[in-house]
Amino acid sequence: MSKDLPKILILGYGNPGRGDDGLGSALAERIESLNPAGVTVDAAYQLNIEDAVAVADHDLVILVDAAVEGSEPFSVTRVTPAADITFTSHLVSAESILAISRDSFSKVPECWLIGIRGYEFDLYEVLSEKAERNLAAAFSFITRKIERWKGNIMSNAEEKTILIIDDDPDIRSSMRIVLESSGFSVGEAATGEEGLKITQRIKPDAVIVDLMMETVDAGSKFSQELKSSGYEGPVYLLSSAGDSVRYNLDARELGLAGIFQKPIEHKMLVTTLKTKLGID
Repeated sequence: MSKDLPKILILGYGNPGRGDDGLGSALAERIESLNPAGVTVDAAYQLNIEDAVAVADHDLVILVDAAVEGSEPFSVTRVTPAADITFTSHLVSAESILAISRDSFSKVPECWLIGIRGYEFDLYEVLSEKAERNLAAAFSFITRKIERWKGNIMSNAEEKTILIIDDDPDIRSSMRIVLESSGFSVGEAATGEEGLKITQRIKPDAVIVDLMMETVDAGSKFSQELKSSGYEGPVYLLSSAGDSVRYNLDARELGLAGIFQKPIEHKMLVTTLKTKLGID
């Protein structure tokens, strides 16, 4: 891996004249005020097809937009090239921009979409008080991610990757935020079938799968399929205390590294994974 300074693009978008819709632009302004080395910052009213040119020229792309609904203080979504999927009312989706970058320039940089939760979208140029707090949280998260990502590139360090499989997007998002803030790389899947495909593609260092997904006991069945496919990493089951008792779950009998109980205690989650994967 090259030790050249990686090229990072922060692109915030939204309309500052419509209250909290300006969260993306406000975040871009805060990042730009730091003048971080190797980071290009831009702001726009909406994503445009032309943005694919800039995306293709960078190693890491972080897109930032206001979210009308969803997780608080913000959501984090890995962007992959796909058919057009609209995140808000903006005309061109992040997935489409990345697809254009792939098809036109043969470049697919690591790309993330940060959706900062907003509440008031009337015609004025002031963020709501709650949105300001969410903006501060997103700013802290992004600056940490930039420094950690740059540090990993420069030191040739290898991040440990955790795959989260759960049909609840809010649970996936909250776990992603915690794990990435602790230095992990995170992949997501909403179904067992999708999880198997992603496991084969990214070869995660550990997998966390929810017990109750498409069908009752889907998580434990998935863990058995995963082991049968040749996966050798640790697999953890995520379940409520009631489910654990009801289905008489035994981690060792199922070939699991362990079972995390909902609501999951974040410090225990991070400590358990770091210990299992040999991270100091």
